[in-house]
Amino acid sequence: MSAKAAKKTRPRRKASAEDVRRALKGGGQPAPFYLLHGEEEYGRNHLFEWLVEKLRPSVAVEFNVDTFHADALDPQRLLDIYFAYPMMAPHRLLILRGVDKLSPANTKALEPLVELVAETSMVIAIGAKIDMRRKLFSQMSSKGQAVEFRVPYDDKLPQAIAEIARNKELDIRPEAVDLLGMYMGPRQLQEIAHELDKLSIFAGDGQTIEASHVQQASGAGRNASIFDFTDAVGNGDASKAQQLLHTLLEQGEEPARMIPMLARHLQLLLRTQSMEQRRLQRDEMARALGISPFFLSSYRTQARQLTSGTLWRGLSALRQADDLIKGGGRGRNQPHVVMDLCLAQLLGRQGSATTI
Repeated sequence: MSAKAAKKTRPRRKASAEDVRRALKGGGQPAPFYLLHGEEEYGRNHLFEWLVEKLRPSVAVEFNVDTFHADALDPQRLLDIYFAYPMMAPHRLLILRGVDKLSPANTKALEPLVELVAETSMVIAIGAKIDMRRKLFSQMSSKGQAVEFRVPYDDKLPQAIAEIARNKELDIRPEAVDLLGMYMGPRQLQEIAHELDKLSIFAGDGQTIEASHVQQASGAGRNASIFDFTDAVGNGDASKAQQLLHTLLEQGEEPARMIPMLARHLQLLLRTQSMEQRRLQRDEMARALGISPFFLSSYRTQARQLTSGTLWRGLSALRQADDLIKGGGRGRNQPHVVMDLCLAQLLGRQGSATTI
């Protein structure tokens, strides 16, 4: 294959939010199109607001910034404004919200945007999940910049939390980042942003957020926290786990939140067991698990307390409990009973022969 052919077939690297910011902060030429899409709302909106502030003309804003909504769109009006000259400003800025709600017909009708790119107009299109195979979106990406926002997986969550903290100008310890990630789990970053706001208040204005703040805030004013419970299960301490389970339920902890957190804890213990067998180094193991080395010794200790068979049985019991609580039968009305039986199956205490 020739060098020219190889260049044509080489896939284009996906742009990140930081790529977009870095290019504009460095004095680079703005792209004609910015397509912000994906299921993760916080990062998407954060970059959108930054771009609008950065690209909005400094004069005659009311004449040169136009906002359109995809679910009530007149495509021809958008095109007319896009190809019109700006008034007393170097460029126009067009904003298209809810781009995921564009009908197939309107998506097709807007293709002139990418067929004949206007030199004096820029477009920011924002929305949730879209079909990048459509010409409008694929050409916006190739001729401009497209950034996809996804709910981060476990291994990317600490990085996302740290970035949100930086954006909020909050000082947070790495151990606190990891603990918050374990507490929240993969979810919309907007929820994590709200949790960071609460932690900043809990820690005190201008104070560093410590792991102890996360631990205390998760059970502030309570007699137990979800972390105490997962650790008791991981240590195979059936009596303590049962006591903490009942305390948490009495405190109003929702089983629907406890189940995924405990399932994640058991999965991490299974992965720790596998890595122990492969004799991975401490730092390598922590990176692979997506946790701070600060917490690794606890996971290694707990991974030795329970057999892999017990952990797999526990995951199966949790799946059954989740189905029962979310279903329409008695389990939905008796979540305490379901959780108690689930714990019995997991840790094999008295009553473990009873199935959920």
